[in-house]
Amino acid sequence: MSQKWMERTSPESMGVSSQSILKYLQALEQAGCCMHGFCIIRHNQVIAEGYYKPFGPEKRHRMYSSSKSMTAIATGLLQDEGKISLDDSICDYFKDRQPEQVHPWVRETTIRDMLRMSTCFVTSPYEMIDNETHDWIRMTYECPPTHRPGQVFSYDTSVATMLAALVEEVSGVELMEYLRQKLEPLHISQGATCVKVPDGTSSWGGSGVLCTQRDFAKIALLSLNLGQWEGRQLVSRAFMEQATSKQIENGQYGYGYQFWRSAHGFAMRGMGGQMAYCMPEEDMVLVTTADMQAEPAKIAWTEEKFYEMVLSGVRPESMPEDVGAQEELAAYCSQLKVAPNRGSAFSPMAKKVSGSRYQMASNAEGAWSSLRLKEVSVEFGEDWGALTWDGSRLQFGLGRFVFQDFPGFASAAEAEGIPPAAYWYATDKPVLHMPCMTSGAWKSDSVLEILCYAIGDFLGTLKIRCVFEEDGITIQMQKFAEKFWEELQGFQSGSRTVKG
Repeated sequence: MSQKWMERTSPESMGVSSQSILKYLQALEQAGCCMHGFCIIRHNQVIAEGYYKPFGPEKRHRMYSSSKSMTAIATGLLQDEGKISLDDSICDYFKDRQPEQVHPWVRETTIRDMLRMSTCFVTSPYEMIDNETHDWIRMTYECPPTHRPGQVFSYDTSVATMLAALVEEVSGVELMEYLRQKLEPLHISQGATCVKVPDGTSSWGGSGVLCTQRDFAKIALLSLNLGQWEGRQLVSRAFMEQATSKQIENGQYGYGYQFWRSAHGFAMRGMGGQMAYCMPEEDMVLVTTADMQAEPAKIAWTEEKFYEMVLSGVRPESMPEDVGAQEELAAYCSQLKVAPNRGSAFSPMAKKVSGSRYQMASNAEGAWSSLRLKEVSVEFGEDWGALTWDGSRLQFGLGRFVFQDFPGFASAAEAEGIPPAAYWYATDKPVLHMPCMTSGAWKSDSVLEILCYAIGDFLGTLKIRCVFEEDGITIQMQKFAEKFWEELQGFQSGSRTVKG
């Protein structure tokens, strides 16, 4: 067996059926899962890998909460160097960002408490309070606690953000650069970085890692092997054993140090489908990248289907090569692409309303989930359409995607060289480029649905449903993303003022 990890080999040589992988991928397609990529590893070798166009192997991809596991590994490396102890109080650090009075329960909180999500807060401090500088580290010290630390699990993204800041404060380099240096044999890509917190002082370690799918898979494989890579122990085995085992009860399989326990081992889990399922008994890893924020139930479904369709048939030894199935799998993976919106590309309504403008009725102040649009217009071409609201124009393909920058955000040139920062507050928003791919489909003769995917450093889904009447329109907008597109959320009706 090759000693070089992450080399490509056939599924059968590793005791896995090519046919089972193919059927699994076909099931994902039939279920309408918005996949961006996948990688399956067994015995340290890649047995199947694919990317859904426009995503590819070189593209930097947002990992969301799987970032937490990477931040935990960096924290373990600091301990390995003797620069911190997991039993240190968080108040031993960032003394210049602490108020004069810090609550005793905050002082009791240790790095270990933060790693296992057992702090004294009910949720992330930066979601509960703010300060004028948007200093997320200071907020941790200022936020009133609700209970003693170390007692119960309460999911809190800010803990990994604090840990990332700690790594950078102690090591003197940025989070991903520290991992690149300390995990040098993995050859983490040079473009791997992390979204910054709003004040720009540190990395958003709870959600912001940007790296390739291969980077993600390598870190998952390192974790499966408890910090060992090709015979070298890069992270202490003792730390990785603790990190990936149950450290606190969470009502499911338990939680480690920023790693989830799962049905067949442990996992790195990120919003929308940035997942790495590590299965120690079968020496196997499944990595996925995706945007299923609009349909989160499909994320669990992709995991369960893998166990049912692939893992259940794994053998301890190699099996006879199935060249036909291998070729069929390779051909299938070569044509993977994100599917446009399902539905009809044609409706007789398109010709009737194309060129129409609609004056939107004002929603009452305080009306729940209401849009605040003033004027909307629509137009249609042979295989495309466009929706314009208050000067913002969004074009969409019919039966295909249209690629463009989402209106209202910075161009690629304007954002060049500016580190991506958390898009969190209504004011002082960072310069952010928001490329997207958009498709429309007629769900019935009068109902048009536009599906827009953000595909840059920030991933998200925007659904726009337009219901046309003889002289009116009702619009529903739903965004499934972080703190952007906030204003595009709700309902509104309008009357046609100019006919097409």
